[in-house]
Amino acid sequence: MKKLLFTLAITLATISASAQKGVKTVGANVSYGTEIKNIGIGVKGQYGITDAIRGEASLDYFFKKDGMSMWDVNLNVHYLFPITEKIKVYPLAGLTFTNWRYEIAWDFEDAFEGWYLDEEDYEDIKGKESYTESEFGINLGGGIQYDITDKLTINAEAKYQIISNYNQLVLGIGVAYKF
Repeated sequence: MKKLLFTLAITLATISASAQKGVKTVGANVSYGTEIKNIGIGVKGQYGITDAIRGEASLDYFFKKDGMSMWDVNLNVHYLFPITEKIKVYPLAGLTFTNWRYEIAWDFEDAFEGWYLDEEDYEDIKGKESYTESEFGINLGGGIQYDITDKLTINAEAKYQIISNYNQLVLGIGVAYKF
């Protein structure tokens, strides 16, 4: 029984040594969104609320593809489970605000080659329009973090964004600096 209590005390001390309370981090990530079907880049800031709970604010921009681009702002909470001294896994939950932009361009000029067209006609056969839509949603997912040093971490994360008409899985890898 004494050996069991001693082992438990050592385990709790090890977990406490990896405490996150008050730790601040800034970082960057590369992501892939399944609805936009393209990669994006982002920045994030994290703050250790307690030893196990961490808050995160992030901003991601997904590059334009096929006339569509997107950005999002996320507020997430992570619950950290230390696996080893350097590895932590975490579920995440939070809120997202997304902005989707569509650009539609058309050019029928070649179809009317050789025809006489005045300037009013050109407005109808060449053009560009854009549409923007913003939505709030919910993030659910998880990730894994590896502490390279006391100050530098890398992570991999998967989160599902539940957004009206735009549900998507976002896969990401990132790096963060603790201070």
